[in-house]
Amino acid sequence: MSFFSRLSNGWELAKISFDTINKNRSLLLFPVFSVISLILVLATFAGGSFFLFGEQIRAFLDTQSEDVGKALGLAAVFVYYLINFFIIVYFNSALVYCAVKILNGEETRLAEGIEFANSRLGKIFGWAVLSATVGTLLQILHNTGKVGEIIGSLIGMAWSILTFFVVPVLIFEDKGVIETVKESGRLMKQKWGESLAANVSFGIFHLLGILAGIGIGILLSSVNPILGIGTGILIVLVVSTIISTAQTIFVAAVYNHVTGAPTGNFDGYTLDSVFITK
Repeated sequence: MSFFSRLSNGWELAKISFDTINKNRSLLLFPVFSVISLILVLATFAGGSFFLFGEQIRAFLDTQSEDVGKALGLAAVFVYYLINFFIIVYFNSALVYCAVKILNGEETRLAEGIEFANSRLGKIFGWAVLSATVGTLLQILHNTGKVGEIIGSLIGMAWSILTFFVVPVLIFEDKGVIETVKESGRLMKQKWGESLAANVSFGIFHLLGILAGIGIGILLSSVNPILGIGTGILIVLVVSTIISTAQTIFVAAVYNHVTGAPTGNFDGYTLDSVFITK
């Protein structure tokens, strides 16, 4: 099967994901909660902490060597990554749990997803620690120059592929964090291969939504600049939320298919065809 055929199937799978959201719109609240939490964390790191302890931080850094300053900077990056990854995986875990129940033909509620994520806090934190460590190391690599940036980008892409199934494996299987990564990689390598055409389809939808938001924002800006900018940003945020939710539902469907569980309206043959097997 050609790549364009797989891309067409990926497009169909993306539309099925959107249809699943349309029938269960409350699922969109999980990424909304996640984004709100991430914004609060960013505000705390970027402004809150420095506003409260700015003078003390400056005075302390002035007494330290350059190496100590770099070490403290990396520690701050690690903590920032740790909190961010924890929040993202926490709400993704809740979303995957609810999505799997829906794919199984069961009713579910947001509270059930949150309760399930709460029951997996230890595993989620362990994964966040590993992700923050990898993220910090990649940041160090990026800071070494152009070659480091290229190598870091390649490693980051490989890490994303390797950890494609991490969230469902982490929350549904009795495995440690390292074993979870290995199992995710095994499923990707043995079962599917390495090229995900469906992600291209989600990316196209995302790009079209962003372009629509920018276009509408520009048109409205001729009437009222504030209205135009606000509307454009709102559209981009809504589109990003929908795409993020759809991608997570797709991951849940693929994981169910791999493990022999129900996949709802997702067709097994189409799920197979979007992956280029080795």
